Amino acid sequence: MILKRGIFLIIFIGFLISSATSFLNLKKYDQIDGQPHSMILGDLKLIWIEAEHLKRDLHSGKNFFRSGIEYDRTYLPSKLIALYSYAVGEKLFENFESKKIQKGGGKLGFLIFQSLLYYFALFFFYKKILDFYNYDHQKCFFITAFLALEPTIIQWHSSFWTESIFLSLQLITLGLIIHKTNNKFFSIILGIFVGLMYLQKTVAMFFIFPVIFYLIISKKKYRIVSIGSLIFGYSIILFFLGYHNLIRSDIFYVTAGQSKRAHYFYLVPQVVSKKNNISELEAANKISKYENNWIKENNIDVNKEKDRRKLYNFQQKFAIKFFLNNKIATAKIFINNTIHFGFLNPFQVYYWHKYNNNINNEEYHTSLDHQKWLEKRILYSLFVYFFVFLGIIYSFKKKKYNNFNFFIILSIFYYIFMLGWMGNTRYFTPSLILISIFFGEGASLIFKKIYKKLTNYPYKI
Repeated sequence: MILKRGIFLIIFIGFLISSATSFLNLKKYDQIDGQPHSMILGDLKLIWIEAEHLKRDLHSGKNFFRSGIEYDRTYLPSKLIALYSYAVGEKLFENFESKKIQKGGGKLGFLIFQSLLYYFALFFFYKKILDFYNYDHQKCFFITAFLALEPTIIQWHSSFWTESIFLSLQLITLGLIIHKTNNKFFSIILGIFVGLMYLQKTVAMFFIFPVIFYLIISKKKYRIVSIGSLIFGYSIILFFLGYHNLIRSDIFYVTAGQSKRAHYFYLVPQVVSKKNNISELEAANKISKYENNWIKENNIDVNKEKDRRKLYNFQQKFAIKFFLNNKIATAKIFINNTIHFGFLNPFQVYYWHKYNNNINNEEYHTSLDHQKWLEKRILYSLFVYFFVFLGIIYSFKKKKYNNFNFFIILSIFYYIFMLGWMGNTRYFTPSLILISIFFGEGASLIFKKIYKKLTNYPYKI
């Protein structure tokens, strides 16, 4: 009963921490005169720009499907920002021509909305795992506490990055996966949420395959119908996305430009650099010359979206062919980046804001702050992974939940394969949601052993 009541307290405390951090971040970094907005730079600023274009198109009388600009990064974040901005009646830009972000503008409300969504999703997930694990309150308490309070996870709720809402969708999707139902068409809803995950972050585009794997190994009845329903639900989202692109640009496509060219711009130069013993800048220039020749030979006009799609296809095919021809060099960099990828960084958002506000243009990964926290981050990571690995061993001994355990491990490897090569610890965050299952198992086991020793202690304390 204590653990059952404690869940509500833990979730509420997590929400308060996220909300308070959001307030403090905005108070410090919302807008500093004469400097770029410290919380909205890089891809985030591009999302803001996409949202403003969408708002302006809709205000001009265009219907939704003819509004907006090229689908280049993620689909849903700019739409949510535009919708929220319209709902609260606040501007996104103080001056759109100079791209100066509006100070205030209801940003705190949006960050609190993110936190509310996450903790409601967490409560939904808690109810589902409690039922799934036959009301093992102790195990589910530790899983939920980890998800509610782990700092590497909750830091994203007080930033405008796409992680927070993605994690909320991820929790709802996992809850739907383990939801006990005999309705053969329930998987349509599951497919829709897998699609929404993709709209929020393109990394989830192929996540439907681990879900199909789970349905194959866990469903005893209606297996074919369930998989068909899942694919149908997912296809609804893809068709909606493709239809929007078709009406807006006369091209039906569902893959973001950034997804097609990411390996080409980030990983190929690293391999070329290592292979030829030159700097990454020299490698990038070398690749750029080859690309420019291809553009000229194929009469590509980069100002046209149709031609840009052709360029993205070229970049994707070039990267794949290059990696196949340089397997060992590529594998070494992939493995090295993936090792760094798994180190937890509870301070990533804080230092991202801080160094965005650095007039000397110093970057966090080359700073003394990065070195100062590196050893502590390694120790913290080892502490978390101790419980996780203990939980993995103990979970598979039980065998009853092995189908779900296999699915969780496959899903972790999915995210590692999709984004580990980037080496950025930010992209490990979705895997933290998954390892919470094993962390909860490991923490529950340790708690039981400690509790047993204390209750058998011969002397009164």
